Amino acid sequence: MRLSLTQLSLTAVVALAVVLSTSTVSTEAFPAPIDRRPSSSSLVSFKSYDQHRVVRVKVQSEEQIKILNENEGPLKFDYFTHNKNVGGHIDIRIAPENFSRFQSLNLNYETLIENLQTVLENEHNENLAYQNKWEASKNNRVSIDGVDLKEGTAFVSAADWFAGYHSYADHQTWLNTQIKTYSSIASSFSAGQTYQGRSQAGIKIGNGPNNVVFHGTQHAREWISTMVVEYLITQLLTGSDSRVADYLNKYTFYAIPIMNPDGFVITQTSDRMHRKNAQSNGGCLGTDTNRNWDSHWDEGGSSSNPCADDYMGPSAFSSPEAKNMGAFLKSMPNVVSYIDFHSYSQLWMVPYGYTGTPPSNYDSYLQPLASGAVNALADVNGVQFTAGDIYNTIYPASGNSADYAYDAGVGAPFAVELRDTGDYGFSLPANQIIPSGKETWAAFTYILDNLQTN
Repeated sequence: MRLSLTQLSLTAVVALAVVLSTSTVSTEAFPAPIDRRPSSSSLVSFKSYDQHRVVRVKVQSEEQIKILNENEGPLKFDYFTHNKNVGGHIDIRIAPENFSRFQSLNLNYETLIENLQTVLENEHNENLAYQNKWEASKNNRVSIDGVDLKEGTAFVSAADWFAGYHSYADHQTWLNTQIKTYSSIASSFSAGQTYQGRSQAGIKIGNGPNNVVFHGTQHAREWISTMVVEYLITQLLTGSDSRVADYLNKYTFYAIPIMNPDGFVITQTSDRMHRKNAQSNGGCLGTDTNRNWDSHWDEGGSSSNPCADDYMGPSAFSSPEAKNMGAFLKSMPNVVSYIDFHSYSQLWMVPYGYTGTPPSNYDSYLQPLASGAVNALADVNGVQFTAGDIYNTIYPASGNSADYAYDAGVGAPFAVELRDTGDYGFSLPANQIIPSGKETWAAFTYILDNLQTN
């Protein structure tokens, strides 16, 4: 068993009482939201993963890939990773009623997690301890620049905030507090409204001529991506790095910690392992927004099955979350970089995902940028990432955000898979938030120092 219960430490905040309200960030430029959120009474309990296993399959032949594809629907595979390439491996969650049939496929596998429910229950119990301390600490806070910390979730130090994972409501208050506290260099924006009417709320930092867009949590269960984006925001607002002042004059940053807030709330109220957005699709919940972008949509590496976790949707940009972000990118001039943060696998990737033939400037610009980023990242904590194009590094994936950004004229788009490589997966311990943030900041600054700009 790769993951033992003794390895578990404080990880994600599974807040049973999440305030399911839209963000207070102004969205006057966008249509009024359509409220499709369920009533609190419909959110009855968390989905159970009792006796669900997570296994790692070593892919040894094209025949095994065929076997996996043929059994994905019947055995209801939930792919934690999607690398269906010969010589690679793929992590799959399998329900107990399907495990004997999975074993009969005679695939080479190892068990990473024997009972996912036990992991999640221990995770939840440890999170409650952190949340209780967090809530209690609010009573001891004071106001900063007119922001009443007792009414919000601003933090006395970054160490407080990054010591654990937080509820959706706290994330939104945190973001608004940063905007108010650092109003001389920061302001609010929104990419648009989600399917359930929440704001894709972000923070604009700096006043440079070159635009950089980055976000986390396109996939709902990848909570470390939210925290890493917020760590980068914190460094741009308050960090001691001497280069920050130059960055704010050279670039304007647009950061959205939670691109898919509807899905994120689902992971905190009913299903910790939910990946997609909250659209209803013939009895199954959600579209994989990162297979729904209008770039070579439905050209492989995605599913037409509404119940699959990589369901591409009925048409390109059928999900408002992806459509909003695509329109936002296209509306903005001179976007020199776009970064879509995910987890897990430790990869720093560039287009393309729809084809194995990389862009024409792959060798001269994109690959050196990605390689330099992972080298800078490794210098911090010794953690090794792999750089390359999406198709050949992780898997074929059409309709993804990085491909769309490149085709829309973004100079250097990246798809990043953060820690780890499978020991903890989506339940990355909270004591890895700050180390992950520090190493990602090193990679981020390498890119900022080496981008082609005007």
